[in-house]
Amino acid sequence: MNTMKTEIGQLAKAVSALTSYPRLVRRDYWIAQIENLLKERGISASDGQRLDTLLDLLRNTPAERFATASDDEPVSSLEAVC
Repeated sequence: MNTMKTEIGQLAKAVSALTSYPRLVRRDYWIAQIENLLKERGISASDGQRLDTLLDLLRNTPAERFATASDDEPVSSLEAVC
């Protein structure tokens, strides 16, 4: 379960980077990552709420602030953003 908290912490850092560097993060990729974590069994209520909040942040940020698959920029990995 500690691994889950670590992974959620890394996701939180990546999503918070959107406020300063939104073009570093591919929106659809991170939405899919969060949705996959939400499907996992045994996720605590607090972890689920934290992931839901991150998902809302991604979904409610205007799409034009994000990089797209057609951009020439390299895709940022979770480790690079964190």
